[in-house]
Amino acid sequence: MKTLNFITIFMAMLVAVCTSKNLDWLNQGINNSSKLPVSAEESEIPDYENVLRMFKKVNGVPRPSQHEEKMGYFLADFAKERGLEYVMDGKNVIIYKDATPDMEGTPMLTLQTHQDMICVAKDGYEIDFLEQGIESYNDGTYIRSKDNNTSLGADDGIGVSIVLAILDSKTISHGPLECLFTWDEELEFSGAIALTPGILKGKYMVNIDWETDGELCIGTAGGLDVAANLAYNITETPSDYSAYNLSVSGLTGGHSGVAIVNGGSNAIKLLGDFLATISDLRLAAIEGGTFPNVISISSKATVLVPETQKAEFETKWETYVAEVKAKYATVDPNMELTIAETETPKESMTEVQTKAVFAGLANAAQGVTEWSETVKDIFETSNNVGSITMKDGTLNIEYLVRGFNNDNIAKLADIIISGFEGSKVGFTTRKYGAFSPWNPSLDSALMNYARNIYQEHFGKPISLRKVGGGLELSEFAVVYPDMQFISYGPTVNDPHTINETVEVKTVKSTWEYTVELLRNVKQLEN
Repeated sequence: MKTLNFITIFMAMLVAVCTSKNLDWLNQGINNSSKLPVSAEESEIPDYENVLRMFKKVNGVPRPSQHEEKMGYFLADFAKERGLEYVMDGKNVIIYKDATPDMEGTPMLTLQTHQDMICVAKDGYEIDFLEQGIESYNDGTYIRSKDNNTSLGADDGIGVSIVLAILDSKTISHGPLECLFTWDEELEFSGAIALTPGILKGKYMVNIDWETDGELCIGTAGGLDVAANLAYNITETPSDYSAYNLSVSGLTGGHSGVAIVNGGSNAIKLLGDFLATISDLRLAAIEGGTFPNVISISSKATVLVPETQKAEFETKWETYVAEVKAKYATVDPNMELTIAETETPKESMTEVQTKAVFAGLANAAQGVTEWSETVKDIFETSNNVGSITMKDGTLNIEYLVRGFNNDNIAKLADIIISGFEGSKVGFTTRKYGAFSPWNPSLDSALMNYARNIYQEHFGKPISLRKVGGGLELSEFAVVYPDMQFISYGPTVNDPHTINETVEVKTVKSTWEYTVELLRNVKQLEN
């Protein structure tokens, strides 16, 4: 949920049943993906193997957040090839499938997933995410990116694949389906916000974007983005200054709504906290992180100190490295912090503005700022510094504040802002992209139906869990107040990192659960 530009709003109002673009360029290689070996046990589940094949195809399509055009064309072509009606609502895609003959007159279900993925790569690994898909490997237990070079895109590519396998099936009984594939869920909820009001016809929405098997999500945090920008002044570096390259790398990172409770470090925050303690400092370059919703795993800076303070600076750094490595040894065992003297740049940021940058970074808390008093192991409010850049005269820092109370979210955002604006050196700040917490009814017809079906099929109750991440359901609930929602999915580990995996056995159980929900939909009120 971010500020929408005119083009996004205009596209969102252009609703038409579309003819797809020719995707010969895209289907070459994708449609030729070989069949994965399937055990006899897996074959007993209708079309289960097709989910894995679909995931291979989906991962062959470049789909970074806010650049999902190729994925949209892929989905449109998928629908056309199967004779299914579809709508392209801006960059959102809705595919419809009629009820099977034995299920006519049953309630329509809206199956909802998102097209985009967070694209991150291993340091030094070269890939153009706008043009290249994700190479994955299935070892029978986990699916991961090849050699852990990139994020996997199981969030939410595996959900997309489950829905596509449903649409592709000729054997599964189901009522009428509308399948919504939104764009830009990961960064701004743009697709959910821009969806044309009234376009959805279903009364019950099934979101397959949760990341723990055997659970129904029963609440998500809200959030607010905060940006701090500085049009900095560059002056000639004094002749008696020396320069150092500092770096932080090898952190575990993760999704800022989920992994934030693990207590790991943030590479931008580590650099900021150290450099805030150094006097007479000048900044020449700094960068780190990727997106506000991703905990930064690496950052680097070029800084300058007076030659008379070199020995003291190096000693402080060595002490700091020892302290943070000991503090985060369990959660960030591969942490690396380096220092190297380098050629002194001719120009650098003024000392006053440099001090303000690092004072602002040090002032903004990282991680959980308040724990929930009612739900174990979940935050009440949290904050993540997701990226910092310094380019063409502008320094930019991006935060994402999360919480289960909008007033508390706003208060934490104001604290961050005051740390930068209070320096009076020219920082401008803005809040944007607000999204509210989602708290569904636990006694809705859909919620009770979903719990009963799980109990009947698996012989045990499904777990209920409130989480710190955000789901688009918070947006849909505002526009469609009478709609009922559930969210579930297979187990995805370490989303938004190069260590991202999806557990194969949970893809199977999620598929079974989805099929059972469709087969028994007569139990729901129309």
